[in-house]
Amino acid sequence: MNDGASVDADIQSGMFDAACDLLGVGAFVYDKNDCLVFASRQIQRFLPISADVLRPGARLRDVLGAVFDAGIRYGIPPEDRHKTVNREDWISARISAHWREQHDMVERLGKDRWVHFRKRRLPNGYNVSTLTDVSDQRKQEEQWRADQVRVALTEQVLDTLPHPLIIKDRNLAYVAVNRAFCAIHGLEEEAILGRTVWDLVDGENSARIDESDRSVLETGIPFRCEEHIVGVDGRHFYVVTRKYRIGTPDNSMLVTLMDDVTQIVDPKHGMAANRFKLRVRTQFQKAENCFDPVRETEERLLLQQWNSGGDADLAGKRVLVGTATRRTEDLLIGQLRVRSADCCAVRSLDEFWAFLEVANRSGVGLDLIVVDETMDGYAAIVEASGVPVRVIAPDRIGTDFFRALVEPHEVMVEDLPTDIAAPSALFDDWYIATDPEAMVPIVHGDIEVLVAEDNQINQFVFSQILEGMGVSHRIAENGEEAVALWHKHQPRLVLMDISMPVKNGLDATVEIREAERVFGIRTPIVAVTAQALNVDMQNCLDAGMDDYITKPVSPDMIESIYNRFVAQKRDRNAA
Repeated sequence: MNDGASVDADIQSGMFDAACDLLGVGAFVYDKNDCLVFASRQIQRFLPISADVLRPGARLRDVLGAVFDAGIRYGIPPEDRHKTVNREDWISARISAHWREQHDMVERLGKDRWVHFRKRRLPNGYNVSTLTDVSDQRKQEEQWRADQVRVALTEQVLDTLPHPLIIKDRNLAYVAVNRAFCAIHGLEEEAILGRTVWDLVDGENSARIDESDRSVLETGIPFRCEEHIVGVDGRHFYVVTRKYRIGTPDNSMLVTLMDDVTQIVDPKHGMAANRFKLRVRTQFQKAENCFDPVRETEERLLLQQWNSGGDADLAGKRVLVGTATRRTEDLLIGQLRVRSADCCAVRSLDEFWAFLEVANRSGVGLDLIVVDETMDGYAAIVEASGVPVRVIAPDRIGTDFFRALVEPHEVMVEDLPTDIAAPSALFDDWYIATDPEAMVPIVHGDIEVLVAEDNQINQFVFSQILEGMGVSHRIAENGEEAVALWHKHQPRLVLMDISMPVKNGLDATVEIREAERVFGIRTPIVAVTAQALNVDMQNCLDAGMDDYITKPVSPDMIESIYNRFVAQKRDRNAA
């Protein structure tokens, strides 16, 4: 009989274990004395404890102790998780929860894993505890909450927009509208959603709107038109309506944007030939877009050539630009439109005469012609046009271009000696020497030591040493940058690494020495090398370096070099 009972118990345990595997559940069964009767194999997927601890007959206290020792601390309130947890207190709290008739909780084990703990106390005193992985469900819930927040934020943004916005489904029923659109019709959002344009607008306009909606949905080609709308309260709106299809062709929606341009439309003329007539003196301010200093300088120099003729006010005037150069055309047309001029361009003499013939036939007169002197036949335009002509010379701006480019960035120099003209290299990131022989020696710049070093660790070492000495310095990451910083800052000492990318220290030194011959000065340059071979030292001296030191560098080494080439020289000059 006992053997039969043992076999039956083994079969039941095996079936229970198989069921746990199928369900992906870890299960404990304790008797009324809190001794372990059964633990499924799935337990070790959830709790990193030894299989020896999970043998039948093990005490609940011992199992919980093994869980604590493995670093698992479930059941602790979030506000107490940063505190140190006493082992016995934690075990006692878990045993107390174990004796409840029912106990459920979801706990985070590890970074991305969530486990649902369930405990049930049966009438016979046995306790069944299960552990279920709910990580995917929890992640979906968190994603859902994040999506809800995002949707709420999107709705708030759309409602804040001053321009009407509409979204329709495949059946052209309204699925989303913002407050600006509701205001036009004087309806609440709930009264619009689910309805179609036929429920809101008269038949003629509904047919027109429906036709463009269906065309965009079927073809995916965006639609644009200018419309005059009268709101339910009698207000007049002038809008630029744009329609787009979003989604896939078989699961798409229609988005309609209505840009309200009422403030810049001339109310006296409204619309003519389905186009708005804008206010003559509507001015737009330049926003903080990407700034191209070269383009801005070209525009400024070109405009200066014909602004001198007294045509500063171009609002509403008809201006024809004649140039064969596309860049000149873009620059001038852009500036003329900013000044509210009605303008266009021709690129040849034939186009000019053809344009003039059509303009005369249509009764459209010109107020000004701006012609490029490099265009073939420009002289004939000047002679026979019969209207004011301004001739521009894009090729002539080269002589003034670099001066105009740096004009906005010039600074005043007050403390230099009157007999020394300081070059722009001291104050700008670059300069152009048009007459090197006439340039005077350069005074010392704004830093004492320039370090050319590409290794970040060595850069940090140099900075720490020089900062500790109270010496101003700059770091160059390669030889090319070292030459540029030397031109800009005119340091009193250069510590030049030999092996650097882009340009090595020897080539950088040669370039500096060549520049110094023009300026009539000499900056001490000390090589910094990892080798101490005679051939390397001779290469440094041949390149024009004054001395050399080897890595690793030390504070005493740098201080000695600094005192020798900077401090002592400064003391002698002061004396």
